[in-house]
Amino acid sequence: MTGYRQVLAVPGMPSLLAVSLLARTAITADVMVLTLHVVLGLDLSYAAAGGVVALLTAGVALGGPLLGRAIDRHGVRPVLLATAAVQVVFWLSVPALPYGLLLGAAFVAGLLMVPAQSVTRQAITATTTTGQRRAAFALESVQGELSYIVGPAVVILGAATVSPEAMAWAAGATIAAGGAGIAWLNPPVRTDEETGAGPAARPRAGSG
Repeated sequence: MTGYRQVLAVPGMPSLLAVSLLARTAITADVMVLTLHVVLGLDLSYAAAGGVVALLTAGVALGGPLLGRAIDRHGVRPVLLATAAVQVVFWLSVPALPYGLLLGAAFVAGLLMVPAQSVTRQAITATTTTGQRRAAFALESVQGELSYIVGPAVVILGAATVSPEAMAWAAGATIAAGGAGIAWLNPPVRTDEETGAGPAARPRAGSG
């Protein structure tokens, strides 16, 4: 317990973990949101929903390294704000998009997904000591597990009691709020030693 207390005593760490949890919970639920929207909102098959989800996932996979390079070049805050804005536009548009356009939009949204997880992990590395790091990443792992438990359950409940469209809007608002929150905190993603090193010695923000 002492190690966890030391981690939470790091300036800005509790706020970063809390806001990151908010963003990651919505991000882990986006697959469920899109699936329910395609099946219930567009009245299409689960196979059609799988196509949308596959393109979103492909976009996330391809976008991670690109966003890492963008963070290296422009900093954490501009990238987070830009990706948060993209998510607002996408999720507000989801209920109005026909299936064909939804496929392309989902890929772009994945490509420019808010990099909450990678920024959080880089910030943990940059702001904790070697002795604190194990406990810090354990807390981050618990955060990830909680997001997978809570996010999809909330979406299913909301879709059943309200509507799939409302869940799309809620997902977009939550992802954007989490991204904007991390941008406001603007956590460092390099140690002091890395900040003083040349570009070749600096690890990519999205690496690993």
